[in-house]
Amino acid sequence: MSSEEMLYAQGAKIWVPHAEQVWESATLEESYRKGAGFLKICTESGSLKEVKLKADGSDLPPLRNPAILVGQNDLTTLSYLHEPGVLHNLRVRFCERQIIYTYCGIILVAINPYAEMPLYGPSIIRAYRGHAMGDLEPHIFALAEEAYTKLERENCNLSIIVSGESGAGKTVSAKYAMRYFAAVGGSESETQVERKVLASSPIMEAFGNAKTTRNDNSSRFGKFTKLLFRNQMGVMYLQGATMHTYLLEKSRVVYQAQGERNYHIFYQLCAARSKYPELVLDHQDKFQFLNMGGAPEIERVSDADQFNETVQAMTVLGFSIQQIADIVKILAGILHLGNIQVSKKFTEGSEEEDSDSCDIFHNDIHLQITGDLLRVSAEDLRRWLLMRKIESVNEYVLIPNSIEAAQAARDALAKHIYAKLFQYIVGVLNKSLNNGSKQCSFIGVLDIYGFETFEVNSFEQFCINYANEKLQQQFNQHVFKLEQEEYLKEGITWTMIDFYDNQPCIDLIESRLGVLDLLDEECRMPKGSDESWAGKLIGKCSKFPHFEKPRFGTTSFFIKHFSDTVEYDVNGFLEKNRDTVSKELTQVLSESNMSLVKQVMTLEEIDTLSVDTAKSSTLGGRVVISAGRKQQGNDTRRRVVPSKQHRKTVGSQFQESLASLISTLHATTPHYVRCIKPNDEKIAFKWETAKIIQQLRACGVLETVRISAAGFPSRWLYPDFYMRYQLLVYRSKLDKNDMKQSCQNIVMKWIQDEDKYRFGNTQIFFRAGQVAFLEQVRANLRKKYITIVQSVVRRFIYRRRFLRLQMVINGIQRHARGFLARQRVQKMREARAGLILSKYARGWLCRRRYLRLRHSISGIQTYARGMMARSKFHAMRDHYRAVQIQRFVRGALARRAYQKRRRNIIICQAAIRRFLARRKFKRMKAEAKTIKHIENKYMGLENKIISMQQRIDELNRDNSNLKHKTSEISVLKMKLELKKTLEGEFKNVKAACQDKDRLIEALNKQLEAERDEKMQLLEENGHAQEEWLSQKQTWRLENEELRRQIDEIIEMAKNAEVSQRNQEDRLLAEIDNRELNEAYQRAIKDKEVIENENYTLKEELSRLTAGSFSLHGRKASNASSQNEDDVGYASAKNTLDINRPPDLLSKNYSYDSTSMVVKLRAILEEEKQKHKNLQEQYIKLASRHKPTEDSFRPACCVAGRGP
Repeated sequence: MSSEEMLYAQGAKIWVPHAEQVWESATLEESYRKGAGFLKICTESGSLKEVKLKADGSDLPPLRNPAILVGQNDLTTLSYLHEPGVLHNLRVRFCERQIIYTYCGIILVAINPYAEMPLYGPSIIRAYRGHAMGDLEPHIFALAEEAYTKLERENCNLSIIVSGESGAGKTVSAKYAMRYFAAVGGSESETQVERKVLASSPIMEAFGNAKTTRNDNSSRFGKFTKLLFRNQMGVMYLQGATMHTYLLEKSRVVYQAQGERNYHIFYQLCAARSKYPELVLDHQDKFQFLNMGGAPEIERVSDADQFNETVQAMTVLGFSIQQIADIVKILAGILHLGNIQVSKKFTEGSEEEDSDSCDIFHNDIHLQITGDLLRVSAEDLRRWLLMRKIESVNEYVLIPNSIEAAQAARDALAKHIYAKLFQYIVGVLNKSLNNGSKQCSFIGVLDIYGFETFEVNSFEQFCINYANEKLQQQFNQHVFKLEQEEYLKEGITWTMIDFYDNQPCIDLIESRLGVLDLLDEECRMPKGSDESWAGKLIGKCSKFPHFEKPRFGTTSFFIKHFSDTVEYDVNGFLEKNRDTVSKELTQVLSESNMSLVKQVMTLEEIDTLSVDTAKSSTLGGRVVISAGRKQQGNDTRRRVVPSKQHRKTVGSQFQESLASLISTLHATTPHYVRCIKPNDEKIAFKWETAKIIQQLRACGVLETVRISAAGFPSRWLYPDFYMRYQLLVYRSKLDKNDMKQSCQNIVMKWIQDEDKYRFGNTQIFFRAGQVAFLEQVRANLRKKYITIVQSVVRRFIYRRRFLRLQMVINGIQRHARGFLARQRVQKMREARAGLILSKYARGWLCRRRYLRLRHSISGIQTYARGMMARSKFHAMRDHYRAVQIQRFVRGALARRAYQKRRRNIIICQAAIRRFLARRKFKRMKAEAKTIKHIENKYMGLENKIISMQQRIDELNRDNSNLKHKTSEISVLKMKLELKKTLEGEFKNVKAACQDKDRLIEALNKQLEAERDEKMQLLEENGHAQEEWLSQKQTWRLENEELRRQIDEIIEMAKNAEVSQRNQEDRLLAEIDNRELNEAYQRAIKDKEVIENENYTLKEELSRLTAGSFSLHGRKASNASSQNEDDVGYASAKNTLDINRPPDLLSKNYSYDSTSMVVKLRAILEEEKQKHKNLQEQYIKLASRHKPTEDSFRPACCVAGRGP
C-alpha cells in the first residue's frame, strides 16, 4: 500500500474548495485507490459529492492536519503546510480560543480583535522579559523581546516592519512595540526619554491620522521610527529616537470622500475654539475643508479631550507656548483659506460674464481673517489667487486665473502650508527625541501602508503598491536567506528553492523607459498631458510581462503586482507628480510677519536617508504627494517651476527615499508583523474568510508557507522524535545512547524515498506531509497494540467477574427458592381461609344492604307519587278554571263589541238608505214623465264609447311615435358626444393658441433683451430679424385664421347645442305626457280593481254577519226601500258615485293633466287604505265569531229576552 493510499483512507479528513467559505472540510466515504478517477466525499454540511481526479493523482485534495497539530502557535510546525491548513489554524485560534497572535516562521500574524484585550499591562511586559520566542504564547512583546535580546547580544541594528491594510491595527502594534522598548530600555519607572517617545504618538496621530471608511484612526503616512540605544556596562539603555515620514496624503486637507474626515487636529481645534477666541473659529460644519465627508464625529471619542492630550504631549516634547499658539493660528488660517469665495467676474460696462477670469471680494471676511492669522497682506494674497505670472528670459506676463484655476491655486496653497507645517513638527520632534549624543545601535519600527486596490486607483495607490513590491522583494530574500542558513548550520544537502521573484514588476516601474521614467519625462514636456503619457506607456511598456493595456480606451493601464492585478486611472498622475504651487503665493507667505510662518515656508525638502545612511546615525526624509479631487483646467494652470526645491518630481523623490529605506532594512535584521483585518464592520471576533485569505496572500504569509513547504518545513529534535516514534520499530533497533541512529532506523523503515527527509546535526528535516504520514502509522500501530492488550485484559477481568458472580448467584438462588416456597404455602392457606370468611360476610352484607335499599326506595316512591298526583290535580283544576274565566270574559267582550258595531252600522244604513231612496224617488218620478231621456242616455253612452275608442287610437299612434323618437334620442346622444369631443378639441386648440401667444410674448421680451444687451450685433442680425418678423406675421395671420375658424366652430357648436336642447325638451315633454296618460290609465284600472275587491269584502262581511248572528241582524224588511239592489253593503257603489268629483264622472279632460294625476293618486291611496281596513276587520271577525257550541248558548239566552 502506497503512502497516498494509506493517507487517503476511508474516514480521512480533507479540504475541498467552497464558493463562500473558500475552503470546506470533508470526509472520505471510500478509500483512495491509485488510478481512481474520483473521490466520494461527505462535506460538513452533510452533502455527498464526487471530486474528479487526474489519473496520476497529482490533484488530490489537501489533507487536514492531525488534531494534535490544530491550533499550533507557529504555522510552520503544521504537518501539511497549505492554504486551508493555515486558514483553519488561524480561525481556531482567533474565533474559538480568542488568541490574536500567531507565528508563521519569522512573521508575527496579528489579527485585529476590535475589542479591548488585557494583554499589554506592565505585568505582561515583565512576564515576557528574558524569554525567547516560543517559550510563551505569541505576542508583540515576544517579538520585541527577541529583537531587544539580539540587540544586547550582538550589538547590531534591527528593524520591525509592521504592515497591513487600513484598519488592521498597524499603528497600535507599532505603538505597543515602542512601549515595550521604552519599558525594557529604561527602568520600571518612566524616565524623561520614555515619556518623550510615548508622547510622540498622540502628536503624530493628531497631525497625520484621519477617519476613513475602513478605520476611525487611519495613518495617512508611512513612518519609520528609530529607537536609539547605547551600551552602558553590557546593558542597552534607550537614549533617544528619530522619526521619518513617507507619502503624507496632503490632498486630504482639501478633499474628503463621503463618510471620511480631515486630519484629527482640525476637528480638535474646532472643539476647543472657546480657548482661542482670536482665531474666529466656528463649528466644523461651517468650514469647506471639514464638511465634505459628512461624518464630523467619531463614536466614543471626544475631540476636546484629544486636543488637550495633544497640547500636553507637545509641551512634553519641548514645544513652547508661543510655538503652540503659532501652530494653532496656522491651522486656523488653513481653515479660513478654504472658505474664501471665488466668484464670477463680468466685463466692464456690460453684464457679460468673463469666463477667463474671476474675482474675490475685497471685504471677504475669511480673506481678512486669513491675512490677520498668518500676518500676510490680504491684498497680495487676493491678487496672486486671481493672477498668475509666466516668466520668460527677459520679461514676465500676468495672466488672470479662471474660477477653477483660482480654486486650485487656493487648495494647492493650503496643502503646501500643511505639508510644510507637518515637516516642521516632525523636525521639532526629532530634535527633542534625539539629544545629539553618539548612539551605539538602534531598533527601527516601520509602520508602512499595505497593498491597496480600489475601484479607482490613482497615483497614491501606485506609489503605495510600488513600496509594497520593494518590501515584498526584501521579505522574500530574507526568508530565503534564513532557510539557507538553517540548512547550512545543520549540514544537510539542499537544492535551490523556487520562490516568486517580483523583480520584473519592479523593473517595469523603475527601469529606464519604465512607468516612473516616462512619467517624469512627460512632466518635463511643456504640453504634457495624462492622455499622451498613457499613450507612451502603452507603446513603450507593452514589452514587460507585468504590464497590460486596457481593452477599451487609453485612460488606464494594468500592472500585475505580487498580490493582485491593479487597474490605474491616469487622470491626475501628472498634476500629482509635479505637485507644484504658485511661486508668488509662497513668496507672500515667506514675507509674513510671523516668524513661524516664515520659518516653515523656508524649509527645504531634503532627502536625509542617504546622508543618514552614510553617517549611520539616522534615517529620514519625507515625501508628500497629492491626491483627491480631479483638478480641472490643466492647460490653464501649468506653472513654471519656481525654485530648486520643486525640480524633483514626487515620484523620483519617493523612489530615492524608498531605495534608501530598503538599503537600511538590508543593513538590519528585520522582524515582521503582519496585521490582518478580520471584517469590515468592526465587529469583535467576526471572521470573514474571503477577506482574510486575500490579506494573507497580499502580506506574504502564504508565500512564507510556500517557501517553507518547498523545502523541509517539519523539523524535530532527535530526543523529541525518539520519544514519540520509538514504538514504530522493534526494540532491538533502538539504542538510547545513540538516538540519532535509532531515529534513522525508524525513518528508513517507514519512508522509502530518501528525498522526503534529511538528517541534520541536531534535527531531522521532513518534507511536507511526512510527519502526518508517521503520525498515521503511529496511530495505526497504537490502535493495533492497544486492541490486543485491551482484549487480553478484558478477558481476564470479565472471566474473574463471571466466576465470582456465578458462586454468589448459586447461593442466593438456593436460599431464595426455599424462602419463596414457604411463603407460597402460607399464602395458599391464608387465601383459602379468607375465601370462606369472605363468602359468609359478603352474603350477610348484601342481604342487609338489599333490604335497607328496598325499604328506602318504597318510601321515596310513595311520597313522590303522591306529590306528583297532587301537583297534577292542582294544575288541571287551575287550567279548567282559567279556561272558564277566559270563555266568559271573551264572550262578554265580543257581544259588547258586536252590539255596539251593529247598532252603529244600522244607524248609518238607515240614514243613507233614506237619503238615497228619497233622491231616487224624486228622479224616477221626474224621468217617468218622458221616454226621451232614456234615449238621450243611451245616445250619450254611444258617443262616449266612440270618443274613448278614438282616444285609444290616438294614444296608440302617439306610442309608436314615441318609440320612433326614443331611437332618435340615442342617435342624438351620439351626436352630442361627438360635439363634446369637438368642444374638447376646440379647447386644446385654444390652449395651443394661448401657448403660442405666450411664446410670442416671451420671444418678444427675449428679443427686446437681446436688442438692449447686444446693440453691436444689430447689423449682423438684421436679416435674421426680418425673417423673424415675417415668420411672426405669418404666425399672427395663422393665429387670426385659427381664431376665426374657432369662432365658427364655437358658433356651430352653440347652434347645434340650442337645436339639440330644443329637440330634447320636446322629446321630454312628449315623454312626460305619455307617462301621465299611462299613469292615468293605471290609476283607473287600480281604482276599478280596488272597488271590486271592496265590494267583494263588503258582501262577505255582510254574509258572515247575517249567517252567524241572524238573531240579532236586521232583515230586508227593516230597510226603507224594497229594491233588490239596495240590500246590505251593496249600496256602497252608490256612495262612491255620490262622493266622486263631477270632473271624474263626466270624464272631462279639459283640466290640467298634472292636477288630474295628483287627484287620481290621492283617491287611489284612499281606496287602498279602506281596502286594508276592511280586510283587517274581516280577519278579526272571522277569528272571533266562529260558530262554536259555547257561542250559541249566550246567543240563545239573548234571543229569548229579545229587544
